[in-house]
Amino acid sequence: MSDTTFEVRVQRGDRWIIHSTFDVEKEAVTEAEKLLKTKVSAVRVVRDWERGDGKHIEKVLLEKEGAGDEEEKDVRVTSIDEAPLCETDNDLLQKESRATINRLLRKYFEQEILTPCEVMYNYQNLRKLMFHDTLMPTAVDKVAGLHAKATDGDHIEAMNNLHGAIEQLAARAREVEKVDLPEFEDATISEVRDEIRRLNLAEDTDFLTMVALTRVMSSTRNWVGKLDLALKVKGDEKDEAARKLLDDVIADILGSPVALKELLGSSRSFGEAVTLHIDLALGRAKGNRGAANDILELMNPLFGSGLLATSQEAMFDYIVRELKSPNNLTRHESDPDPLTDILDRLVTENGVIYGTPMTAALAERGARLRNVGGPRAMIEGVEEICGRLIPNWRKLTWLIAVANSGVAEGFEDELYGMMTDAVKDMRALRAFCDPDAKPRDKMANVKHMNDILEASVVPDDKKKEIGGKLDDGLADYLVREKVIERIDNPSLHLRKRAYMLVQFCSSGVLIEGKSANMARKRVVGYLKQPNFTDKLVDDIADMPAKEGTIRDFYALLQRSGF
Repeated sequence: MSDTTFEVRVQRGDRWIIHSTFDVEKEAVTEAEKLLKTKVSAVRVVRDWERGDGKHIEKVLLEKEGAGDEEEKDVRVTSIDEAPLCETDNDLLQKESRATINRLLRKYFEQEILTPCEVMYNYQNLRKLMFHDTLMPTAVDKVAGLHAKATDGDHIEAMNNLHGAIEQLAARAREVEKVDLPEFEDATISEVRDEIRRLNLAEDTDFLTMVALTRVMSSTRNWVGKLDLALKVKGDEKDEAARKLLDDVIADILGSPVALKELLGSSRSFGEAVTLHIDLALGRAKGNRGAANDILELMNPLFGSGLLATSQEAMFDYIVRELKSPNNLTRHESDPDPLTDILDRLVTENGVIYGTPMTAALAERGARLRNVGGPRAMIEGVEEICGRLIPNWRKLTWLIAVANSGVAEGFEDELYGMMTDAVKDMRALRAFCDPDAKPRDKMANVKHMNDILEASVVPDDKKKEIGGKLDDGLADYLVREKVIERIDNPSLHLRKRAYMLVQFCSSGVLIEGKSANMARKRVVGYLKQPNFTDKLVDDIADMPAKEGTIRDFYALLQRSGF
């Protein structure tokens, strides 16, 4: 690539801000003339020549005054409360850092229709940001303050570390700006990456692949177009390294609220938008009016199969921040409560999706609904969410997730009291299980709840108390529904009945205790019958077949713990 570029700059107060960059002088002059017809104070075309030693020589080729009175766009840093430590250029490129930069400079990225990747791997975009008024120094100062506070360090030293990391990244991006790299014309990212590797360049292959990709992405001036490009070049999903690069790109795009709106369509309320975002992260999004449904059809399988792990994590982190925000989920009090749909998606039989961060966010949302603050806010929020969950197995899985997360620290007695209430009514499992579930599914659900209880941080005495209630309920269900009697059908041959009972004992739907002992007792009763083995095979004439059947049955007994 050429060592000379032509920058179009616009005047803002006493400063000149880079508006756009071109490789051809005529194109830069044409753009400047166009800008003069808008409300700008003045424009310049500056030739920027980079010498062999890396020093830049600038010359103003054109400067003209405009009509003035430009309505200056409010591009400021966005408030953040945490930021990962960054001491090197590679630290800046990590997903946590990019996500933070995406939030911090959200207004700038949305104005320029760029992502962190497109800025970090593209020197012209990075240079434009670095010279955009006081935006970069302000951002560095804010992040340095957070770093200094987190490490009890010095603010100035933290600033110097960040500036050093940015300069390292700018130097790398500037160095490869001159390199001719393969283009994405009918080529996948795997193919481009392989071609770059064969060039044997000094720079890292993945870095150069991202440089090549962001060159073409930067020319796409809408968010859906960027997603479309990323999905078109994805290539072989088995190429993990290439897929990870695209995952990073998509995660950055989906970090923009504007991008999400363009992808999913407009929502009638904040709560509906949150629900759409959850569906996208789970790979089952159905957009509203105006959605890019063709893109969603391509993305849903990727999210659903876990092939976009970084993007999925970014989406769930985004959802956590939405739930923690003060925004009302509904526009009007008479509107249906979207929190029901949100909980249906996030609280599952395996706990709360995205673990502790989501659990804390839901508890905070519950506290906000109760308008409670102070030390009791979180436990009140936990109780509010618990009251919205039916049937009771959902209450229990929520409360176990709360216990594991530690968000109710200091109020454990109240939390365990709620757990006890969740298993208080186990009669026929009507209140505990889904009413439409099949008998086997109900039993499996109770057993599964007992398993996650046993694997939790709940104290042993509480596990015994709550687990005992679950076991009692399951044992009572076996009796009420005559489950064992139905399996042990007298009209069937003894062998068939014995096999079915033993298989039932080892099917994973019984809790070690009353329920398992009831089924085992029936099997042991068979084993104690006189001449049991003779009766087991009395309908089989062939002696080798008889012996083989007996061996198989006792092998099944052994595998089942008898």
